[in-house]
Amino acid sequence: MKRNTLLASAAALAAGTAIALAPPAHAASWGDVPTSATAYDGTLDRVDFAGKDVGWAVGSSGSLFTPKTRLLRWTTSGWATQTSPADFIPTDIAVGNANRAWVVGYSLTGMTGLYWNGTTWTKVPYPLVGLPTQVSAAPDGTAYSVAGVDAAAGGLSAIMRWNGTAWVDTSVPLPPSSAITAVDVRSANDVWLAGTTSNGTAVTGLVMHYDGTSWKRHDLPGNMGVPAYQGTLHRIVALSPTNVYALRVRQNAQVTNALLHWNGTSWRTIDTPLNAAGIGLSPDGSGGVVMLPITTGTRTQYMHYDGSTWTTLNGPSRTGTVQATDADHRPGTTAVVSTGTATAPDKKTPFIENFS
Repeated sequence: MKRNTLLASAAALAAGTAIALAPPAHAASWGDVPTSATAYDGTLDRVDFAGKDVGWAVGSSGSLFTPKTRLLRWTTSGWATQTSPADFIPTDIAVGNANRAWVVGYSLTGMTGLYWNGTTWTKVPYPLVGLPTQVSAAPDGTAYSVAGVDAAAGGLSAIMRWNGTAWVDTSVPLPPSSAITAVDVRSANDVWLAGTTSNGTAVTGLVMHYDGTSWKRHDLPGNMGVPAYQGTLHRIVALSPTNVYALRVRQNAQVTNALLHWNGTSWRTIDTPLNAAGIGLSPDGSGGVVMLPITTGTRTQYMHYDGSTWTTLNGPSRTGTVQATDADHRPGTTAVVSTGTATAPDKKTPFIENFS
């Protein structure tokens, strides 16, 4: 999501009062990406790029009982479909480099995953530690995944690491009653985890950082509610050791939806425009982030935070209820690519949008 310099109109949230979101005074916009690769009845849920021409998107069609995995690969000619060696419902995808990529997900028969070795996708087992919700990978091939059993509500969670051939449990010195719900990997020596911890009466945000030698604990400001009525840290985006964002979603807690920002010294809380709840968070490539808020209309919405101000833009109008679920900057370009689904009563239409 490298587009800070392209977004000029800002909307801020001051003293808890939303200021009207002004339209951008330039031609840059989100537009549809026509491709036959999305010509199916189903969803397109996640996208990840590792280079200008190294990227994949993943979704599914069918049902829980008969799912079909949908893999789309970005090439110099555009998006093209790939055949999956297994059919399940993907929950996330991570692309480390041209020779390393991972998909995690589930089906009625259990948890599963895919691994790309530069030539083919192969099915790989995923340990029975809970539903895999996120996977993240770095250019050096380091990959982590988080899974859980209602981890967002403080339930059990697990942290898995790719050892070169399989997913294995990794030991992280978490405080008692903690649940990890988000991961971002920059390298083998720079891994970030986010979640919550509880003392039995109150829930607070928790970030763990691995520097290649040891894990360091960060306690985040503000409360996340109380057990069973708590918010969650849905995403974490580490842009550098001194520029890290975590996405706080209130869920059923009496707290605000917000970004939490680490500047290398301390954390601060940044409320979202109109107290919007986010389901996605991605880097913009220029030091800021783009949040994908929950939408209920016929157009996608993108909220961009450049480090000081918010800007909100919409995508093209579509038929059905439209939701963008993931986005990523395409390295080597100024483009940002998002994936999502337009849901109508009789059909789900996957789409790809591009900002440039």
